Amino acid sequence: MQARKHIAHVSVSVAAFAAALFAQPASADPRRAELFAPPAAVALSGLTKAPADASLDPLAWPDAPPVVALSASKLRLQPAEPDSLDLAWALLDDGAKALAANVQNWANAPEVRDPARRAMRASVARAYVARGFAPFWIDGSGWKEGAASAMERLRLAGDDALDLRGLTIPAVDNTAPAVADELALTEAVAVYASQARGGRLQPERLSHLIGARTTLADPGQTVTEVAAAGYRAGETLQGFNPPHFGYQQLREKLIELRGQHAGLPAAAEQVASAQEGVTDALPATSKARKRREAVGGASNASVEAEIVANMERWRWLPRDMGDQRIEVNIPDFELALIRNGAVAHRTRVIVGKVETPTPVFSDEMVEIIVNPSWYVPQSIIQKEWHGGVGAGYQVSHRNGQMVVRQPPGEKNALGRVKFVFPNDYAVYMHDTPSRGLFAASHRAFSHGCMRVQEPFALAGAVLGPESGWSEARVKKLIGPSERYINLTRPLPVHVVYFTAYVDDAGRLVQRPDLYGYSARVRKALGLGG
Repeated sequence: MQARKHIAHVSVSVAAFAAALFAQPASADPRRAELFAPPAAVALSGLTKAPADASLDPLAWPDAPPVVALSASKLRLQPAEPDSLDLAWALLDDGAKALAANVQNWANAPEVRDPARRAMRASVARAYVARGFAPFWIDGSGWKEGAASAMERLRLAGDDALDLRGLTIPAVDNTAPAVADELALTEAVAVYASQARGGRLQPERLSHLIGARTTLADPGQTVTEVAAAGYRAGETLQGFNPPHFGYQQLREKLIELRGQHAGLPAAAEQVASAQEGVTDALPATSKARKRREAVGGASNASVEAEIVANMERWRWLPRDMGDQRIEVNIPDFELALIRNGAVAHRTRVIVGKVETPTPVFSDEMVEIIVNPSWYVPQSIIQKEWHGGVGAGYQVSHRNGQMVVRQPPGEKNALGRVKFVFPNDYAVYMHDTPSRGLFAASHRAFSHGCMRVQEPFALAGAVLGPESGWSEARVKKLIGPSERYINLTRPLPVHVVYFTAYVDDAGRLVQRPDLYGYSARVRKALGLGG
């Protein structure tokens, strides 16, 4: 457990909220500055005065009441005289005062102990401060125009595999919404947006070989943006979900699956059909079990859980994956070069064994090497080469460590082509002399790198006709020495892990959970199946 910092305990009062609204730059007229920019106030607990620019850490005091996580530096909070504090408070109208009091109680609610939820409420509290405690969703006549749109999207959160259980979504037909309804809707919008961006899980905690990192929006900014969209609030809120076509296809399948009635589910029939070509490597009993599951009542729950887990993994990817990019789907053992939404080239790949998995990450390809040398990784030398270095390798020593190099050639472990995209895992794509392995349906044989079935065709497709490099021209570089081809612009490479996707025929396809990542996601989300 991380040690808590011991700093002065500063609790932000309702009056401090109000005073912060008027913390404007100093005016040339001191009387005007005194009137409209009274210094903000903080309530000091324990008679301990904190520096004016200290960042407040609401989690630093385990025995103290929860406090709003406001940064004094951001709000320019400073100790104030009682008269200034009273003036700031007096400048708020009755409605703003009521909302300010409720926001303080809501943000400081002692029953809220989850750090993430407390941080979310603190961010939203700052948003209310910034707008002078004007409500986001209600006014004197009832709900504002964006409220109904937002509430409708919240009620359809399940379509995007989000879980808002435990939250209160107000009734749109309530003609006299109260402050409690305002705050309930605000919190639901913030939670929806966080979940839509992948806030429920931290991918790196599932495996150190998952390099994806979710990008979460600031909750206060999120609520402000959604509310400002007016009648398009629901559309804006849904936009926090992944925009990718693959995600949208899974979303449609999830809605379809949940809408089916008793009997043989069409989606399960499609899954069973699609699985026929991918379960050949499994025992007959496993095949039979999969077929039984595909038509049994438990199948829908299992398939639904798998769809949800894969939708969650889409949230880990960059929202802009690039108009031209490479996608390697590990469980599918395939690579696709995408250009303007269409597959320009597809080929089989060999990925890492279960004990030496291929990492999941995104990076950029910068060059192609023809006739590469292979520098044997230290892990292979130490764990697998107990009998010494074989013939055809060159051995040297650097910094007290043995360096083993295999020169370019027909028997080189990297084959004739290496695709370089520098990354934290030191993996890459390459050719291989062991071409017979591509005939297998289950192609997990490598130490983590990805072997490509048609490397020269891929090189030509990556470089493109406008570069002047064709597949035939690249092949002419075959020889005894390394040759380098720099890409004119970096090419995004996304090594992904999808065990469920929709194919070109509109069928839901499931693949084996090679590394167990999907099971971990299901467990983390509390899903069955």
